[in-house]
Amino acid sequence: MEPAILTAGWELLAERGYAGMSFEELAERAGCSRPALYRRFANKRELVIWMLDNANRDTDPQLSARVAPRTVLIENLWGLVRHLDGPAGIATPELAQARRRDPELSAALDALYQRERRPYVVALDAAFAGALPAAEVSAFVDNMIGAVLFRAGSLRQKISRRQVQQLVDQTLAAAHAIVDGMRA
Repeated sequence: MEPAILTAGWELLAERGYAGMSFEELAERAGCSRPALYRRFANKRELVIWMLDNANRDTDPQLSARVAPRTVLIENLWGLVRHLDGPAGIATPELAQARRRDPELSAALDALYQRERRPYVVALDAAFAGALPAAEVSAFVDNMIGAVLFRAGSLRQKISRRQVQQLVDQTLAAAHAIVDGMRA
């Protein structure tokens, strides 16, 4: 039942937006009852957060602890590109609008974003052995993720793996320049 709910949920969110999404239509598309949905999810916000969390899990890379930080950054960004390539990408701008009208959804999305950005923060910190200030690490992570969200989510542009690699390499080069400047 969960895969059917996830698929139907993304389709509805992409077609109708957050405000137009209903448990009744979701239940019909997923082949379950409305009461079954309400037993699993207290409200639409909880459902959407679950959808986001599970969609991200499907595209998360499976990496060993010994993988180079550059590879961690590339694989995580590539997972985000794959996530945004389907209905989730179509729904991304709508979720950005919905968060303005729903403070609880906004807070939940912020918490999810903080959790999802963690592998990037850890990889960048490891790449520079902690020498890069936390504010710089945070800015670089936001820039990488933001570039992908804007191009793939908002503009619906295709992003190649090579472009993801270039974005990571540009980020690492800029971070190296900051660390080198601090050591000089």
